[in-house]
Amino acid sequence: MDANALTPVHLDMVMDGLAMNPALPPSMIRRLFAWRRGRGKVARRPDLTEAMVAEIIAIDDHWLVHSLALNDRLPDRFRIRLAAHRDSAVRSALVIHAANAPREMMEQLIDDPESQVREHLAQGHHTPSALRVRLAVGSDPRVRAALAKDWTQVPEAARRILLADPEAEVRAAACSTYFAHRPHPIPPSDLLPAPLSEFCDWGGSGDSRRSRRRHFPTARWRSGQRRTR
Repeated sequence: MDANALTPVHLDMVMDGLAMNPALPPSMIRRLFAWRRGRGKVARRPDLTEAMVAEIIAIDDHWLVHSLALNDRLPDRFRIRLAAHRDSAVRSALVIHAANAPREMMEQLIDDPESQVREHLAQGHHTPSALRVRLAVGSDPRVRAALAKDWTQVPEAARRILLADPEAEVRAAACSTYFAHRPHPIPPSDLLPAPLSEFCDWGGSGDSRRSRRRHFPTARWRSGQRRTR
């Protein structure tokens, strides 16, 4: 190819397709480790050998390692190793694809210094319940709010903690009508008066009513049944 020729605009897509081609020989796979214009899609191949994985980690290119962390076939020992990676985006990526992740990796990330990583753990279906409960008493209200909204099957003891959280953001998330998943839980009856007063005060100002209307289902629920309007 002429050195002065323009790079084809579709070259990145071509290279991504090549990177995931199951017929690609190992020598070509390794050559793609040096490709820097894409997002390291070759690191998501399901047939990477442990030697290839180690080579990608040693290269330490952001997109290559990030894609590797998203690889469902990544061996456990490498997941645990990447859980200590300096890049929080890599650590977050491990949580996003954690269906087969070892508990040791989860335990390592539950106390991660970056709230983004802990927030992904709070939202993750594959995070063990015992570890998620620990997040209910964590120091970051954003993480606690994510937990309250995404974990609809939270044990009652932890839900009570979230409903009585010192931060209004967390209390609101714990009794929101916009839970991320169904079934939408109903708070314990003995805790109804306080959140009902806080988030469902229909007698407030117009702005107050609009801001509160989206929270807490009990204003429209009686005995666990939705009331028609």
